[in-house]
Amino acid sequence: MRQTQETKQVRGTPPMSVSPVRGAARLLAVGAGLMLAPAALAQPTRATEENRASMDRFFPLSESAATPPTYVRAETAGQTTSSDATQGYGISQRLEFVVVKGLSLRVGAEMRNATYGFTPSAQAKYQFWRQEEHGLNASAGLRYKQQGFQSTGGEAEAFFAAGKRFGNVLATANFVVGRELSSPEGDVEGHVGLGYLVMENLVVGLNTRYQHEFETEKAGRHPGREFELMTGGMVGYGFDIVELSLLGGYYMPRASNSSGPMAMLRLGLNF
Repeated sequence: MRQTQETKQVRGTPPMSVSPVRGAARLLAVGAGLMLAPAALAQPTRATEENRASMDRFFPLSESAATPPTYVRAETAGQTTSSDATQGYGISQRLEFVVVKGLSLRVGAEMRNATYGFTPSAQAKYQFWRQEEHGLNASAGLRYKQQGFQSTGGEAEAFFAAGKRFGNVLATANFVVGRELSSPEGDVEGHVGLGYLVMENLVVGLNTRYQHEFETEKAGRHPGREFELMTGGMVGYGFDIVELSLLGGYYMPRASNSSGPMAMLRLGLNF
């Protein structure tokens, strides 16, 4: 009997009420979660849009108007050329770091022929316009190369790059001014690229680079043309962190009257 009465008493005990403070805390936590969820979802979406808008990095002859889509980007490129008089090749290796948003630093080395071996290069680039905010990507920077366009005494360059994506169409353009450090010569460059995205990770198009020298002293001017032209069709494909670009086309070397075919392959890794 006593046990039955105790059981009835327990069953009849009114339920405990929730503390007003705990209830308010739960409401605040739920509200904060609802507010932060869209922002958390927007971060990957925004990163994806930036990556899609900066796909001009697939053009092997041009400088991208955007900083790399990740914090570290490594590039290895090789090219071969053939003209009526000579055949040549080149190899380059670059490593680019995004220090802060919009600012990247690059170091590298290139070999244009076996005579001088690998020569170092360095670059700083700042992206001041972004397509999702300003309608196009735009950047400017400074570059140093130990082997210049006209000599082996080193060259300093200043460049401007712009690029834009129109749906499935990509367009990019560069303008570069270089100055030899050991002589009064210099050069100007123009780069253009136009591509079409067959898929989100596959682009085909055209890429052209034109360099023209200028000299303040005319003595000892070389024979042949004063400019260099590389142009051709390209295809680029990206898979996960790997990006491949292949260009095949036409080459007109400086200081020569000959011309011929060229090919270029570039491998990019985004970490």
